[in-house]
Amino acid sequence: MMQPLPTGTRMQAIDRRAIEGLGIPSLELMERAGQGVTETVAALREGSDGPIAILCGRGNNGGDGLVAARQLAAEGMAVQVWLAADPEQFSGDALVNWERLQTEAPGLPGSVEILPLGAGAVDAAALAGAWAEAAVMVDALLGTGTSGPPRPPLDAWITALNICGRPIVAVDVPSGVDADTGAVPGVAPLAAVTVTMALPKLGLLLYPGREHAGAIRVVDIGIPPEAVAEEAGELVVMTAPWAALTLPARPWEGHKGTFGKVVVLAGSAGMMGAGRLVSAAAYRTGAGLVRYAAPASLLAVAHAGRDEIMVHPLEDHGTGRHVPQPEGVLEEVCAWADAVALGPGLGTAPETAAFVRQVLGSGREHLGLVVDADGLNLLADDPAMRPGWMGPLILTPHPGEAARLLEDDITEVLADRVGAARALAERFTAVALLKGAPTVVAAPGGRTALCPLGNPGMASGGTGDVLTGVVAALLAQGLEAFEAAALGVWLHALSGDLAALDLGMWSLMAGDLVDYLPAAFGWLEAFPDRDVLAEGVWA
Repeated sequence: MMQPLPTGTRMQAIDRRAIEGLGIPSLELMERAGQGVTETVAALREGSDGPIAILCGRGNNGGDGLVAARQLAAEGMAVQVWLAADPEQFSGDALVNWERLQTEAPGLPGSVEILPLGAGAVDAAALAGAWAEAAVMVDALLGTGTSGPPRPPLDAWITALNICGRPIVAVDVPSGVDADTGAVPGVAPLAAVTVTMALPKLGLLLYPGREHAGAIRVVDIGIPPEAVAEEAGELVVMTAPWAALTLPARPWEGHKGTFGKVVVLAGSAGMMGAGRLVSAAAYRTGAGLVRYAAPASLLAVAHAGRDEIMVHPLEDHGTGRHVPQPEGVLEEVCAWADAVALGPGLGTAPETAAFVRQVLGSGREHLGLVVDADGLNLLADDPAMRPGWMGPLILTPHPGEAARLLEDDITEVLADRVGAARALAERFTAVALLKGAPTVVAAPGGRTALCPLGNPGMASGGTGDVLTGVVAALLAQGLEAFEAAALGVWLHALSGDLAALDLGMWSLMAGDLVDYLPAAFGWLEAFPDRDVLAEGVWA
């Protein structure tokens, strides 16, 4: 039940499949699209008596705006339709709805005023002043099929939108945002809400497009599932319904051995908190037993965490870091576990690299491994380590670590987060969890999911350690690697969002995410009663 996440190009193919292949009348799709805009505008205006100003281009995006104009006037509202083109340039469904608006407007309870945006030089400040009394602005200028920077005078109209001070509803995508990549090569409206049709578009979740989209409302316009299935591809977005169905069962007759055992191989002198965060997060995510295998000389520091965490000493010869162990020790430690979390706070000393190499040779076929932080750095230094692990493998890099693993530049990773995650998955035959905005999870073969949740307050030390513990606990409870990684990302982001609501983003710390995991699980268990995502709205 993850939702397909097409590019603008794929969405056009889905539309064609529905219209030409399955016989869905395109006018019906446009009418439903306009209805979605109408409902959103009506909710956003809330008591304002100002007019609704709708900026309409000449294509289907403008056609959606014309439908909304007619529907809003039918509900008794004052509507201004600002035309970006001569009406003679309308064609197809947009022309039909222009003619219908002309015919029906005089008899509607509300008013419809038709105004030109103008084809010559535009004074953006003066235009913004003309919209100062509007209740809501609607951007129906450009749709998913456009790319490149908006040219004059379109750029001035968009600038006026941004400085008029009124809430903006974008139709399908904010004009100037590339629906395929999220790029904003020129200007684009900063929408309060984007009403996107049938499915979310990839460019709405990739930055900087995400900053311009505001809240994202996905409107069902009646495209059949088979049209989506045939064209959508392997890219999906995580949703609350999917997360609720993926959450592992918690049978009443279960016991601590039922719900998975996690071994945490983390920490070093000055970094022992990393292992404590991993361990606490694993417990908060439902693991039955968690064992923090720590350097023996730092046992007291490891014990300073939560009382529930079992601490297992590993010989460190007084170095305060993980070093190679006598034969059979790591095999015994791993044999106890259902999942292993490796890397946070380890450091990158040569003897620690030898320890990591030893760990990677100590697994068994069904034992899952999550590698993060210094574990990834050591793996980047010696990619030959990978073949030693026999079970499911999840790598959780941030963009800098991903660049090192791919022997690439970080700017290339940031420019194509989806491509980078997929490249990591193929190179290491692992599930790749590329952290950031948005976080991307990819499996070998191309299956890829994006997380729509999370906030900038989560960009602080230790939040990645919490994610490692969450994912390891879900692996230990029997989820497949892709599902464990994706659900772990979703729960981790939701806990961050819930924490930010109470604490604010400025003050958020990694430990807060651990403390808010119970709220995230409670929220999910109550789905859909407490869920804003149930109607396709992403805050």
